[in-house]
Amino acid sequence: MGTMDCGGGCTTGLATDPLNCGTCGNTCPSGSTCEAGVCRCPTGRVDCGATCADLSADTMNCGACGNDCPVGSACVSGACVCPMGEVACGATCADLSTDTDNCGACGRDCDPAGSCISGTCTCPAPLTPTPGGACVDLTRDPNNCGMVGNDCGTTEYCVGGMCQCRPGLTRVGMFCTDLQTDPRNCGAVGTTCMGATPSCSGGMCVGACGAGLDRCFAGGGGGLGACVDTDTDPRNCGGCGGGGGGGDARCASDEVCVAGNCQNYEPALGCSMCPCDTRCVGDFTQCCAYPGTMDVVCVDAGACP
Repeated sequence: MGTMDCGGGCTTGLATDPLNCGTCGNTCPSGSTCEAGVCRCPTGRVDCGATCADLSADTMNCGACGNDCPVGSACVSGACVCPMGEVACGATCADLSTDTDNCGACGRDCDPAGSCISGTCTCPAPLTPTPGGACVDLTRDPNNCGMVGNDCGTTEYCVGGMCQCRPGLTRVGMFCTDLQTDPRNCGAVGTTCMGATPSCSGGMCVGACGAGLDRCFAGGGGGLGACVDTDTDPRNCGGCGGGGGGGDARCASDEVCVAGNCQNYEPALGCSMCPCDTRCVGDFTQCCAYPGTMDVVCVDAGACP
């Protein structure tokens, strides 16, 4: 093979040039040589694309080209080996007895507020761990009220470990209702709006809803309507919901209504008043008072309800 021009000037020859080995532009792997127009790695190493690798010891090519060992491990005789007491969990070596991202098993995350002790996710008092590793306050968590897994209904929230009607709602039988807007319990339990005043607004039967309020029909027909603010009402958030209003706009027990959108919230653990900059983290960055109470919550929204 003679000297030839490969675009950047004449090469010393395709037979020996590691930048143009055998053909223009064919670059040999790092650590190799070009012999008779063929890239050759040193004895004991193999061509792994950009480099000549020792498959018995290279942590980026362990046993085979491209086989990366987990962070913290070594490549021994072509096999990735984690330090004693650790196991490979994907891209890293982990101590399952203390690693909060791999507690007891790879991928088992502990709550940021908790820790991993002897392979078990634990929580600081008075919080309680769930089977998934989250730390919850059984006195305030609507999804774990009084006991893990006890979910309050859409019209309830959690107070002192018991599901109670949301602030502003009154229990009527098995249900929680708003005496200010319920046309079947308008102003008082059992007071039903009818005739020329079939709607309930501000605890009074009216003929039409005022400005800024939407008329949401009560279930069961009869033309009865509740006058509600769909920007803030968690039972009719962004529209009428759950009672013949043409859809379901009811917020879940762990949601509040912010500007017509149901937004998740969680108790602001260890915080009794806003701001809670060190407590409201992740997606739950907005510190707010739970509507109608002085209870502090962290909301997944840019504003408070």
